[in-house]
Amino acid sequence: MKEYAAFAASERINALARRALYREYRPETFTEVIGQDHITTILKNQVREGKLSHAYLFCGSRGTGKTTSAKILSRAVNCLDPKDGEPCGTCSACRLVKAGSADVIEIDAASNNSVDNVRALIEQAQFAPLELRYRVFIIDEVHMLSNAAFNALLKTLEEPPKHVLFILATTEPQKLPATIVSRCQRFDFHRLTIAHIVANLTAVLEKAGAVIEPNGLRLIARAADGGMRDALSLADQCLSYAGNHVTEQNVLDALGSVSSAMLEDTAKALLTGSAADAVRALDEVVRNGRDLGVFLSDLSRHFRALLLAKTCGNCADLLDCTDDQMQRYQKVAKDADEARILYAMEQILSVQSKLKLFPAPRIPIETTFVRICRPVDDLSVAALEARVALLETRPAPAPAELSAPVEPPAPKAEEPLPPWDDAPAEPEPAVAPAPEPVREAPVQTKPVEPSAAKAGGEAEAIWAMVKQKIMEMNPMVYFYVKETRGTALNGDVLTVEFPAAQESNLNGMRAPRNLKIAKDAIDAIRPGTELTFRLEALMDENEEKLKELFGSSLTIQ
Repeated sequence: MKEYAAFAASERINALARRALYREYRPETFTEVIGQDHITTILKNQVREGKLSHAYLFCGSRGTGKTTSAKILSRAVNCLDPKDGEPCGTCSACRLVKAGSADVIEIDAASNNSVDNVRALIEQAQFAPLELRYRVFIIDEVHMLSNAAFNALLKTLEEPPKHVLFILATTEPQKLPATIVSRCQRFDFHRLTIAHIVANLTAVLEKAGAVIEPNGLRLIARAADGGMRDALSLADQCLSYAGNHVTEQNVLDALGSVSSAMLEDTAKALLTGSAADAVRALDEVVRNGRDLGVFLSDLSRHFRALLLAKTCGNCADLLDCTDDQMQRYQKVAKDADEARILYAMEQILSVQSKLKLFPAPRIPIETTFVRICRPVDDLSVAALEARVALLETRPAPAPAELSAPVEPPAPKAEEPLPPWDDAPAEPEPAVAPAPEPVREAPVQTKPVEPSAAKAGGEAEAIWAMVKQKIMEMNPMVYFYVKETRGTALNGDVLTVEFPAAQESNLNGMRAPRNLKIAKDAIDAIRPGTELTFRLEALMDENEEKLKELFGSSLTIQ
C-alpha cells in the first residue's frame, strides 16, 4: 500500500512537471526550432547526406535551443526513416530515444566535472550501442569540467569510435580550452528576437487553450531577454496568476514591471529637470508594489531606446519594437539633449549596480533622480555637459536676473560711451584757491583715473554687460561667473572677484577655451580691456601657459 502511495505521488509530480509549457511543447524537429535556421539547415543537410561530424559544440545564451537541438540531432542520426534530415518520430529508434534510451546519455558537467567522471564516460564510449545506430553523449555546461577532465577527454574527442557522437553544449565558450574547440564543429546560437518569441508564444498558447493579450506577450518577450525557455516560464507564471485569459495589466502585476506610460513620465521628468515629478513617479511605483530593481532595469532600457532614437532616428530594427512605440521614442528624443540622456543613463546604471548594497533601496534611487535633475554639484564631464544642455533648454533670463545692477548708468547725451579716448577732466570743485600755485598736470595719454567709487560702479556695470554677453555665447561659462562682480576699473584693467567659497568656479575659468570666451565677451563690450580674476588665494600655476596662449591681454592674479 505504501509503495502504491509513493508511486501515485510520483506520478502526480511528473504530471505537474509535464504541465510546464517549456517541457510540454519542446520542439520535436529542426523545423520547429525558431530563430536558428543557420544551424538547423546545416544539421539537416548533414543527416540527409550522411556526412556527420564526430563532435559538435553548441554555444549560446540560455533558452536559445542548444539542448533541444542536441536531442533532435540524437534522434535524427538514429532514425530508421529520416525525412529530409528530420527524425520521423514514429520509428522504433525515435520512440526509444524519446522514451530514454541507454544509448543516448545526457551528462550535466556542472555536477560531473571530475576526471573520474570523464574516465567513466570514455569507458562507456568503447562499447557498441545496445539498441541504436549511434551512441550519443550530450554534455551540458561543458565549460564546468576541470582541466584534468578536459585533458582526459581530448584523445577520445579527437578520434572516437565510429559509433560514438559527442554533442557539447555551453553558455560560456570562452572558458573552453582551444584544444577542445578545435576538435568540434562549433555552432553559435543567436538570441531570439521579440518577434520570434511572440510568434512562438502565440502558437504554444493556442495549443494550450490559453490567451495572452498582444501587449502582454511583448512584455513577456522583452523580459525574457532573448531566451525562449524564460519566455515560456514567464507565460506559465502569468497563466497561474490570471487563468487562461491574461491581460496586459495581469502581466505587469505578475512580472512586477511598470507600464510604458509610467516609464515615459519618469523619463520626461528626469530630462526636463523636474525633480519633484520624478520623485513622485518613484513614489507611485513603490505604492503599486513594483520591484525597484525591475523598475530601474526597465528605465535603463527606456533611456537606451531614447539614446538610439536620438542617434539613429527610426531604429525599430535595433530596438525590436513596434512602429507606434518607435514614433513615441522619436518624439521624446527630438526634444531631449543627448548629453542629458547619457548622464541620466550613467547615473541609473550606477545605482542599479549598487542597489543590493542598500538596506532601503528607495533612498539611493531618490537621490539619484534629484542628482540627474540638478547636476550642479557633480564636476564630471558628463554632468557639465548635462548642465549645459539643461541651460540651453530653458529660456534665457532677463538682464535684471543676471546681477545687480546689469544695466549701466545711463550716460548723459553729451558723454561718449566707453572706451574713453579723450575723456574730459573732472570739473574742479568750487573751493577757494589755495595760496600755493597749482601744479601743471602732465599731458594724459590715457583716461584720467576716476574716483574709487566711480571706478567701482563702472566696473560693476561693465562686468554685468560682459556676463550677459557670456550668457549669450556659452551658458556653461556663465555658470562659472554668475556670482562674480566687477570691483575695480584701473585704466584698461577690469578686476573681477570670485566669492571665497567658489574656488572651483575660478578653477573652471582656468580652461583656455573658457578664458577665450571671457576675452571675446570683454572685447565686444569694451575693446582693449584686460581682465584680472581675484580670489583670496593667488593661483598662478598656469599663468605662464595662459600668457603663451593669449599674450598680455589677459592676466590671472
